[in-house]
Amino acid sequence: MKKNLLIILFFLLFNLKGITGFATIHNIINSGFTFSPDSVSAHLGDTVAFTLSSFHSAIEVSQATWNINGNTSNGGFQTPNGGGMIILNQVKTYYYVCGIHFASGMKGRIFVTNPTGINDSSNNSLELDVFPNPCSDRIHIRSDFYPGKEKAIRLFSITGSCLIGEYRFPSDATIFLNEFPQGIYFIELTADDKRIVKTIIITR
Repeated sequence: MKKNLLIILFFLLFNLKGITGFATIHNIINSGFTFSPDSVSAHLGDTVAFTLSSFHSAIEVSQATWNINGNTSNGGFQTPNGGGMIILNQVKTYYYVCGIHFASGMKGRIFVTNPTGINDSSNNSLELDVFPNPCSDRIHIRSDFYPGKEKAIRLFSITGSCLIGEYRFPSDATIFLNEFPQGIYFIELTADDKRIVKTIIITR
């Protein structure tokens, strides 16, 4: 039984590595009623593996909920009791709590940075709709960013390499991604001196 579990775990890790390239796997366990470590610094595309007791889980919450030891989900990740794996696909601070023992302060944070310096700016007031995301062979882009202005679009890898050079973008477009391996990428849309970036994930 243990051998089978190890084989399954190896299979999962192998496939996650394929998605994230040379990403790091960060392990978080529970020590009684605390997460250990309760603060993790990671890079975009890294994986976090929660290995918890059967009566602990990890639920992503907002900073405000985290501050008051609440457990209202913000729509982010949520592991079942016993833990699970997540891929860090946003540059931000992830706040999370135990779904059962949140009131006693069982919580943690994951600080995610991007070593390429290309940060996702799509959560600001400028509209950029990229779908489906995750995607497989193609991605559709629609934007009202700077209406009436000539816009350009580029695709970057997680290492910062420009994979698709700048070309004119009207208000919507389709980019074919068959030639690129699975992983995390960035769509950059520019108009004059304005810039907006969206993180996308290619899976197979």
